[in-house]
Amino acid sequence: MRFLTLCLIIALSFTVHAQDSDLMLQWDPVRNTVSGRVDIIGSVNIADLQWYFVEAAPHDSADAEIMWTPISSLEFAPVVDGVIGSWNTTLQADGFYQIRLHAVNAANESLYYGLAPILVNNNNSDLVNLEPALPLEAGEDTSASAAPAFRENRLPMQVGGHIKYFNERSQAALESAGMTWVKKQVHYGISDGKDLIEAAHAQGYKVLLGAKGNKNRLGEDFDGYVADFAEYVAFLARNGADAIEVWNEPNIDREWPVGRISGANYTIMLRAAYEAIKAANPDTLVISGAPAPTGYFGDSCGYGGCDDNVFMAQMANAGATNYADCIGVHYNEGILPPTAQGGDPRKEHPTRYLLGMLRRVAWPFRNADIPMCMTEVGYLSPEGYGPLPAGFAWASRTSVAEQAEWLSQAVLIMSNYEEMPVELAIVWNIDFDTYGADPQAGYAIIREDGSCPACETIAALQR
Repeated sequence: MRFLTLCLIIALSFTVHAQDSDLMLQWDPVRNTVSGRVDIIGSVNIADLQWYFVEAAPHDSADAEIMWTPISSLEFAPVVDGVIGSWNTTLQADGFYQIRLHAVNAANESLYYGLAPILVNNNNSDLVNLEPALPLEAGEDTSASAAPAFRENRLPMQVGGHIKYFNERSQAALESAGMTWVKKQVHYGISDGKDLIEAAHAQGYKVLLGAKGNKNRLGEDFDGYVADFAEYVAFLARNGADAIEVWNEPNIDREWPVGRISGANYTIMLRAAYEAIKAANPDTLVISGAPAPTGYFGDSCGYGGCDDNVFMAQMANAGATNYADCIGVHYNEGILPPTAQGGDPRKEHPTRYLLGMLRRVAWPFRNADIPMCMTEVGYLSPEGYGPLPAGFAWASRTSVAEQAEWLSQAVLIMSNYEEMPVELAIVWNIDFDTYGADPQAGYAIIREDGSCPACETIAALQR
């Protein structure tokens, strides 16, 4: 791998400016001392650009190891003499920093352009930017950012909600239910979750990012795309994600390329992602991508996918538990209470029942010391919205009151499940507002009239 590093010391008598460079930062010496939010100006116009971001590290020439932390979002479009990122300096402790523009090309080569020193001073400290490497005061915190103060969990287990928007409405529901996690899905090449991480951490919530990518590109160049995707989830970890779910429902052709659907192939991606995430941030929880609960393939694999139990057995045989902190699970198709173990009017199948689903996951991993994470648990109700589309008509008689009661019962059951501990439960969903061919709003616990009965039933479980 080829590295290009340019480290420039900013002096008070000149402005660093290199308009002809394909990779550069522009920095006015007047802004050597910064506070608040600062736009970073420069150019990123290298050949075969994949993505870029700006990162920072404490500026200490005596440091043998430099720990870089992203300070801008992941971007993909070239920029010439424009804003390439926004740095919220309040997330850094006051002190001297070096920053660098980090770009990656199609050959997975990292290229850098760096500047130093820059003084972050949000608290009117006595530090003065007179020397290029002025040491910090004794005892000064040089960490890239202070650890957020998280909310105390008072529910029987850790519970969160899958959100569409992190706004006052969704935050009110999360808080009233006593939840301490938020989940959002992010897409490689489109989004990086940085804004959500910053906003959620500021409110005391932990963040689970469900990371997925482009199945077509994965099918065209499996090994290359796996390596690229691993770099992407490592970036999410460096950004401060508390947990990352690696892909989504990889056992069906809606999410994974036909011809490559198997738990063994998925475990290749999981391993690469796990190793990259842990290298970037050892504290980030790695959750395996939850398979879609299905019996469509008759306890086997077919052209378009694999039943979830078969897929998970393949994962277990491929050593998936060595590359995850938690096994991801989905359960969102129930029309009976979570205590039920039979009686579904549709064709009987274990995935119809919460307890059946938990046992289904526990079996292939029975010899491993690893928990499961329920990254989607939800009940669909059309109440307040109108008839459901044909593919979801099975939930036409589920009321909002039943949805609320069943979700609280599900949390209690999972918190006491002993066969394979359930570490985390994410309610699908909090505030989705689309009600069409995919009636996501029918799963939302914030109902069409703005009420949230499930918030009350879940909150009632608090100790």
